[in-house]
Amino acid sequence: MFESLKHWLETLDKESQLFEHTDSEVIHVALASLLYHVISVDGIENNREKREFKLIMANEFHLSEQQIMTLYVYVKNLKSDLQSDLLTVNSYLKDNPNLRMTLMSKLNQLIGVDGVNNEELNIFYQAMKVIFPDVAKQLTDR
Repeated sequence: MFESLKHWLETLDKESQLFEHTDSEVIHVALASLLYHVISVDGIENNREKREFKLIMANEFHLSEQQIMTLYVYVKNLKSDLQSDLLTVNSYLKDNPNLRMTLMSKLNQLIGVDGVNNEELNIFYQAMKVIFPDVAKQLTDR
């Protein structure tokens, strides 16, 4: 047991990025689109949400501000499907529960920028069902 805990702690330092293939345009668009779903679900886009969007994208992919804003405009006009974005993001996530929780934390961080509403919570719960299906199933089986 202690060996597995030691191994887990060692892997935390080695896996600071959430995603495999962080240079792929597909994951950039999917994550940006997922974040944009959260921003736009209440019909109001404010600067604090955009700033949080920029921080998340910069931290994950080391993109310039110009690249991030180009991506923002692109996903704003994309009208993509939330479920497809979630499945794509999930397929690129590293197989590490701690990093998966970090993604959920980033979603929560964005949701909390201007107060939480039911539509934003719905996106969070949909993300949880895709990213942690076992946990979501246990919660619904109660």
